[in-house]
Amino acid sequence: MRSLIPHCLIACPTSDRHKHLLKDWINHLDSFTYKYFDVLIVDTTQDDGSYFKLLKKQVVHDKPVKVIRMKWDSKDHILRHLAYCRERIRKEFLKGDYDFLFFLDSDIFLKPSQNPLQRLMSHFKDNVGICVPIYHKPYQKPCVLKSGDIIISRGADLYSYDEINGYRDFVTRYLDKKLTDSEKNLVPFIIKDLTKPYLLRCYATGIGCCLIRRNVLEKTLFRTSPTFLWGEDFWYFNEANDKHFEFWCDLSPEMEADHRNVNWNMILEKSKGNVNLNLAFGPVDATKAQFIHEVPEEEYVETQTKVLVLDKDYKNEKKNNQPSNLGL
Repeated sequence: MRSLIPHCLIACPTSDRHKHLLKDWINHLDSFTYKYFDVLIVDTTQDDGSYFKLLKKQVVHDKPVKVIRMKWDSKDHILRHLAYCRERIRKEFLKGDYDFLFFLDSDIFLKPSQNPLQRLMSHFKDNVGICVPIYHKPYQKPCVLKSGDIIISRGADLYSYDEINGYRDFVTRYLDKKLTDSEKNLVPFIIKDLTKPYLLRCYATGIGCCLIRRNVLEKTLFRTSPTFLWGEDFWYFNEANDKHFEFWCDLSPEMEADHRNVNWNMILEKSKGNVNLNLAFGPVDATKAQFIHEVPEEEYVETQTKVLVLDKDYKNEKKNNQPSNLGL
């Protein structure tokens, strides 16, 4: 008989760039009080397999960590390869009897004392994450997306920490019954789940710390594009939102994450994959591309027009199983 206790797979792609963090990361998983989970790591390291052998020796809660090797070929862009890795993880997840997949990158550390896994599962949302800084101080931004828009010259449409902290302050005063009469009128517009007010409804949270329900992964792929690269997770965010799966971010003050990320310059320098963007420009309210134009990166300018991104083979999207646009 199937246990009523939810089971989770914690997984991530990694490489020997994070070797110095491995022991601490495994130990912090081993400190989780909730034990109904397995760990899967996809090793992308370009070495002779020595790091793969080290990963295979790791144990969490007396269970061996499962390791798959997907050696990165620098002829391909690293972001494209990471998309392949996450899709492999999705397929491995679906082979098992799991209820949730928790992507937790090997440089992100949660507070085991806060029971983060139980808490995220208890929300029972399609996708739910924690507010994780993209970069270490002083260049950090929260990886919580307002929309799927990409703002030319500025990047993804992210919340600022001022906005995140403003939401937290509003919720705290709501719980303490300290809102003004005018502010009380705003509650239905600001707090989308009154049973869990610290949950912020958003376009997406960073995939590096995101819990996903099984039904979402049964219908949503991790994929990439031959002409557009913007993180390995953007296509997933777009498709999941298109299919009306919701994203939430737990902004409870005690739910904190430490992102000990390392420099990407070496990886990006080795990545030989070409990044050619096909951009279609039209009015802000456009729903379809009006024309396609090849835009060299050096010619990008700030624009008020909406940008739709299409593959070169967008007419054959069904054949290639590729989305025709980013749904911006």
